Amino acid sequence: MRLVALLLALVLGVAATPRGSRYLHETLTANGDVYRYSVYVPSTYRAGLPLLVMIHGCRATDDREAAATGYDALAERKRFVVLYPDVDAADIAAGRCWKGLWHPQGEARGRGDAKAIAAMTRAVISAWHVDPSRVYAIGMSSGAFETSILGADYPDVYAAIGIHSGAAYDGAEQGCWGPRRPLAHTAALAREALAAISPRARPVPVVVFHGDHDATIPYRCGRQALAQWLETDDRVLAREQLPRLPAAPTKVVRASVPDGHAYTVASYADATGSVAAELWTIHGMGHHWSGGSSARYDDPLGPSAAVASWVFFASHDRQDRIR
Repeated sequence: MRLVALLLALVLGVAATPRGSRYLHETLTANGDVYRYSVYVPSTYRAGLPLLVMIHGCRATDDREAAATGYDALAERKRFVVLYPDVDAADIAAGRCWKGLWHPQGEARGRGDAKAIAAMTRAVISAWHVDPSRVYAIGMSSGAFETSILGADYPDVYAAIGIHSGAAYDGAEQGCWGPRRPLAHTAALAREALAAISPRARPVPVVVFHGDHDATIPYRCGRQALAQWLETDDRVLAREQLPRLPAAPTKVVRASVPDGHAYTVASYADATGSVAAELWTIHGMGHHWSGGSSARYDDPLGPSAAVASWVFFASHDRQDRIR
């Protein structure tokens, strides 16, 4: 039976799960549309674990993302639940891309795919008794555009966000997708995100990953995503009369994967040393998930974005304040 399960996992593109763990398929109806999503529950499950939401890119699925990113194995070791959202029929017709990329004007709190992903997140929090203060979202490509929206519209749900090969808030409308246009001013995007976040204002920690050879979503868009979130968070802190974030990195680390890509990590820490934002630049990498297992969509020669993002997320919860 174990051999049959392994063969089925390989055919379906789902990694075989350790004994005692669960990989579940669920559905949710939002906006009158049906969405599928999957949940990985580690064998080490107990009530009160954190939750990580991994949002796939175009042409991908929840199962493919689970098989390729490495989060399930990491969840076993570090003890957290993983949610993999999937798209609705309209998104499937648009190449399985999230609306944050192709219809961003329809995305906001209580609308569009953002509403659906937030509803999936709340359903998993309830079903698996997740710690609601330790819920994180990261997206790849179109999923990263969606994650930027979630960070601004649902800061009361997500303690921190990750943007992999994506863009700033409202980045799809402002030159990071489709016909190439000049990038909007970062300050303008920061103000837009601030307007969305203001009713539930709190600084949102962010980790950004981007290959500097990305020909699909230019590297400059990833850099702008970091700059926009730094400025948005800084404006929230200013309103609350809290110490501001640094304009320049407080730490820069350069390293390389053995026989793989070199990379640079720029960290932005507050006065207490808490890291509020990071930018991971993977040198020579194109539009791929860094450190994944699939040659088509991922780049196994890059540092593990799964491990790096979890290290970042695990240092934040929704009760902390960047001081």
